[in-house]
Amino acid sequence: MNLRQIALVGVAALALGGTAVAAGQPHPSDQAVTPPPPPPPNGSVATPGQLIGTPAPATAAPSASPAPSGRRGRRSAPAASPSPAASESPEPPQFSTMDGVWEVQLQPLMTGKTVYSHLYVTQQGDALTGTWVRATLDKMPFTGTFDGRLFKLTATDAKKTTYTLSGYAENFSDMVGLLTTADPKDKGTPFTASHRKKEKIPI
Repeated sequence: MNLRQIALVGVAALALGGTAVAAGQPHPSDQAVTPPPPPPPNGSVATPGQLIGTPAPATAAPSASPAPSGRRGRRSAPAASPSPAASESPEPPQFSTMDGVWEVQLQPLMTGKTVYSHLYVTQQGDALTGTWVRATLDKMPFTGTFDGRLFKLTATDAKKTTYTLSGYAENFSDMVGLLTTADPKDKGTPFTASHRKKEKIPI
């Protein structure tokens, strides 16, 4: 064979080999077509990420709004305070003068035992007169003065002992004072007195 014939044989061989390879490969149209995945159950359209297999970001569930706290019951309105009653008119003073009977309560500092006696008082202006009747039923006349608050009474017994009752009176109803004698060692005996009756009681 000459060179020309050898070259033709080689070209023919190459042509036959390429045809065989082409015949062995499947045609693209013969390959089976993969169907698309079914739609999601909720009917929403699948996104490309879902088709490829990329997990879709989870949708945050809507947070439930907090339920209003239960009411503890309607707070009752504060009870209306009762309207203050009209203040009662003060009672008029029971006594308007020193006239009458006064019950005297002597409080000796040494014994602490109350000694009772009575003063029968008559008032004329700022002058006081009357009788002091002690527990032993001895009677001593007295004289004195009263300026509307302060008083001073002086009495002398049968033994010529002089007693002085001095102090103050409140609303012609109560006396607070001190009983003293002429003895310089006498520190005095405190006393109180209460106006018992407006009218004088016969002695």
